[in-house]
Amino acid sequence: MSNDEKFQEFYALEAGVYEKTRYGTRYGTLFRQLHHHVLKAAVADTPPTASCLEVACGTGHNTRVLSAHFDSLTACDLTPEMMSYNRGSTDRDNVTYRQANAFELPFPDNSFDVLVSTRFFHLFAWHDQQRLFAEFHRVLKPGGKLIVDFDNIVARWLYVIPHVLYNLLRYQRLAPFSIYNFPGKTRDSITAAGFDQTVMNGVGGWHLIAPALFSAQFAFRCGLKHQRPPLLYLAEQFLISARKTVAA
Repeated sequence: MSNDEKFQEFYALEAGVYEKTRYGTRYGTLFRQLHHHVLKAAVADTPPTASCLEVACGTGHNTRVLSAHFDSLTACDLTPEMMSYNRGSTDRDNVTYRQANAFELPFPDNSFDVLVSTRFFHLFAWHDQQRLFAEFHRVLKPGGKLIVDFDNIVARWLYVIPHVLYNLLRYQRLAPFSIYNFPGKTRDSITAAGFDQTVMNGVGGWHLIAPALFSAQFAFRCGLKHQRPPLLYLAEQFLISARKTVAA
C-alpha cells in the first residue's frame, strides 16, 4: 500500500471524529482560537479579491476562516471523506473543492496569490517537505504569499513526559506518526526554496492547559505571548508566512 493510500484510509476513518478529538477538549478549543488568531493576522494584508488555495483543507478547521476573508477560495485534500465533512461544516458558496495530491497539484504555474497549508507538514520527512516547498512555489504567483505551519521539536522535548502520557491515553501507543521541525532550520529552508519576507509565529503550547483550567481568556492572553521568541520556542507549533521571491 502506498503512502497516499495509507493516508486516505486513515483520514477516511478519522473524518467523522477529527474535529472532536483535535478541538473538542478545553486545550483543543484554546489551540483553535490561537491558531485562527495567527492565521487571520497572516492574511490581513491580503485583499479579499486575491486568489487563495488551501492545501490539505481537511474537515474545515481553517477553511471557515479563509472563506470568510477571501471572495473565492479553492480548497483541496487527498481524502474525499474529509472534504465532504468540510462542505457540511463550512457551508459557504465561495469555496471550490478539488481532490488533489499536494505533491502534484492540478494547477498551472503561477496560479494563486496565496497558498495556505496547516496541520499537514508533520506527516512528512524533511526531504518530502522540501518537495512540498518546491510544488507550492510553482503554483504561487511571483510575490504570492505562503502560509505553512510545523510541529515544534523544541517544545516536544521540553514536554516529553506529558506528551508520552497523552499519546498513550489518546492513541494507545507511545506517539502517533509525526515529524517535528526546528524553527530556524525550517525558516532557512523556506528561504532557500525561493521565498523571502519570512515571519514566524508560535501557536499554542501544552503548558497552557494549566491556565485554561481556570480562565479561557487568561490562557488565550498567555498564548498570544508565545508568538515571538523567546516564548515561541515553548509553542506546540510555529507558523511561517513568506513571499515568493520576485525575480530582479
